[in-house]
Amino acid sequence: MNRSARRVLLRLFLLALPLVVLTLFATSLLTNSNVDSVHNHNALTFASEDRLVPPCGNQLPLEIVPPPAAPSLPHEELQKQLQQLKQVISQLEDRLRLQDGMAAAVAGIGVVGDSDNNVPCSSKYIQKQIEQSEIEKGKKWHNEYEIIPHSLFTLQAFYSTETGMGRRVVERPIGSRRQDLQEAVSSALSVLNNNRDAIMPQTATNTKNKRYVASDFVEGLYRLDPIEGTQYELWFNHQQQPAAPSTDNHSKRSNLVRVSLLRPHAPLVAVRLEQPLQLELPIVNIIVPLSGRLSAFESFLTRFQKNVLTAGQGRVHLTVVFFGDQHWDEIQREMLTFEKNNGFSNFHLLNINTTFSRARGLQVGVEHWESSPIEEDVLVFLCDVDVAFDSSFIERCRRNAQPKRQAYFPIVFSQYNPNVTRRYTHHREDSVIPALHKDYGFWRDFGFGMVCTYRSDFLNLGGFHGGDETTGWGGEDLFLYRKYIRSTLRVIRAPDKNIFHLWHPKKCPSTLGPVQRRACLQSRGRNEASYDQLALLLFSVDGQSHHVSESEI
Repeated sequence: MNRSARRVLLRLFLLALPLVVLTLFATSLLTNSNVDSVHNHNALTFASEDRLVPPCGNQLPLEIVPPPAAPSLPHEELQKQLQQLKQVISQLEDRLRLQDGMAAAVAGIGVVGDSDNNVPCSSKYIQKQIEQSEIEKGKKWHNEYEIIPHSLFTLQAFYSTETGMGRRVVERPIGSRRQDLQEAVSSALSVLNNNRDAIMPQTATNTKNKRYVASDFVEGLYRLDPIEGTQYELWFNHQQQPAAPSTDNHSKRSNLVRVSLLRPHAPLVAVRLEQPLQLELPIVNIIVPLSGRLSAFESFLTRFQKNVLTAGQGRVHLTVVFFGDQHWDEIQREMLTFEKNNGFSNFHLLNINTTFSRARGLQVGVEHWESSPIEEDVLVFLCDVDVAFDSSFIERCRRNAQPKRQAYFPIVFSQYNPNVTRRYTHHREDSVIPALHKDYGFWRDFGFGMVCTYRSDFLNLGGFHGGDETTGWGGEDLFLYRKYIRSTLRVIRAPDKNIFHLWHPKKCPSTLGPVQRRACLQSRGRNEASYDQLALLLFSVDGQSHHVSESEI
């Protein structure tokens, strides 16, 4: 090393020495105490301070916004120098993480993150998302439909405009949402406690060693943006010297400190690539339980012939499980005529001379396949006679169900009462498949009766065995769905645009149990019409009453 190089290194050392001294002095001032334990029944729970999740690095220098009329602090010059020192150190750490992350990405091992929790931190991609985030600056939108609303949440409740399956206005945060919000509050606590010297008045001796804890959290806003990531705005009670009690609500609100967080989306990562297998398509065994309802079964066969067989869909099998002996001869003749006219002989007709039970009918239909000379395992589609589907759904059933891996529970589009909708819409009487429109029906997200799963997985989980011996309608679909989601099988749950539940009169006899009858009545109410159409029926429009007769319901 020549003399000029040594001279440069010496100058750099002399310049860095004051910064190191200031850092040691600042560290000695920041003495930490243990975090108070917090326990909330039926609420988010938090671990001890050493396990709080810090935010992912400091991709950008943390912006600390002081109150409008902040009192002057002692040692003001020292505080300013410490703040500048923190920003310099933060920028240097970001550059080091960025270099390490880019080098690791090139080497094919991912982005290096913090050693404590292995969370991916700095990268050019994430920094760009943070800089463009709406948290930093507002955006211009074309209309009101582009705005993604925030959800309000506290430690005990989550308030969302997306009611989901439960139709709840307020609900407890559970599952992955609970874990997400817990991590957000924990990260915000780390930010507050790591920056107490900038947000706490140093003259208050009672707050010198006090730290922010989960009980200081007041409320927050949550929003998931598909481009930027998950945004959080969290408010905490500001810890300062206690003042005289005030009844002014505005004074209380000004005593809150806000932390803005962003969980940016990482770059897309390829996880799995499946090449098409050069094998024959698996057989789909469509199982339909039936009791009486000869005309409904004739309509089902007509749709099956037009939408599935005529479309060239092969490798399908139909199993009909019929209850009772009334109309049994007609059902047999109908199937023989269907076989003769369409050349379709891949069907089984099973008869159970007992009271109708959808769960038992489906169980018998699945188990009967073992006596078939075709392959032992088969893809089964648990269906109803009032369901319309086409060949595109059959293909999606094959794609989304895999043996010993996953099952498909499609969300069916449920049709409203045509006797009501035709009064206010241009109802297509000749359409075999109804239109996807809010005036014609709704997504039946509370129903789990349509299932595409392999026979071996169904039997390994016990099928409908183990539940209540129910008859008639209701409850068996949720019982089976819970078996699947509590197993190691992956469940695909999504709206399917090629399967429809056709409207039919629904009877809820008093012989049903109280839980079943309540569910039946609720389902009947949802299936009649939309809120707007029901309102037009209930109230007279233009002086005319739009009454629907009992026979039309």
